[in-house]
Amino acid sequence: MKISKFLWSVLVVFAAVALIAPQQVEAIVVDGRINGQTMFAGSGTITESNGLNSSGINSDGVSGSGINELDFNGQNFPHGPLSVTGATGDFIPVLGSQAIFNLAIRWTGSGSSVTLLDVLPGVGGPHWDAPIVGANGSATGTFFSLKSVTFDEDSLTLIGMGTTQLISGDPLVLKHSAARIVIQGTGQDFTYNLTVVTTAVPEGGSGLGLLAIGLVGLVAVEGLRRKIATRQNRYA
Repeated sequence: MKISKFLWSVLVVFAAVALIAPQQVEAIVVDGRINGQTMFAGSGTITESNGLNSSGINSDGVSGSGINELDFNGQNFPHGPLSVTGATGDFIPVLGSQAIFNLAIRWTGSGSSVTLLDVLPGVGGPHWDAPIVGANGSATGTFFSLKSVTFDEDSLTLIGMGTTQLISGDPLVLKHSAARIVIQGTGQDFTYNLTVVTTAVPEGGSGLGLLAIGLVGLVAVEGLRRKIATRQNRYA
């Protein structure tokens, strides 16, 4: 009997959970792939770097050969927050929450010839986290690469690929998927009103790698969930 890549992936996850961190994830059930989309709204600024002069333009073009950085404005600058303004499918419980990026998004190059910085092998790069309001659990979206970035003083379009995870319930249930993350904005002077749309995408034959990545995120998200629960109990 031929076993699908997805089933192999689930078996690998359970084996790794048992070997690596049973005390942390014993209450988590791996329950398949995410369906749906989530949308954030907020503000962001592309900061001056060695690729931009004081006008935001260098001799090689808008994004040139330097390092470009998108910071998320707000009380936790450069991390945000951004408001979760839309959600469909499995993301609906996150609606009304706020999302925080762990890192600013940095890249080199322009157009479709771009390289995402701050990416750790097997872990990924910048990611957002959004807790589920009034319950244990959260959603996460992680960048692994950029497909294209175009921007000027008054507009921005950034398209990336990565993964997304959703953990919720009691006992906790983990769902996961590859994801397309698109950031668009309009504004002036390189400060934009942003929309961030994360869309779960169907499995494309790389289930084993995605599930292995999901395991790393699973442990991290469980740690975050425990912190959220502790904080809620403290102020209860």
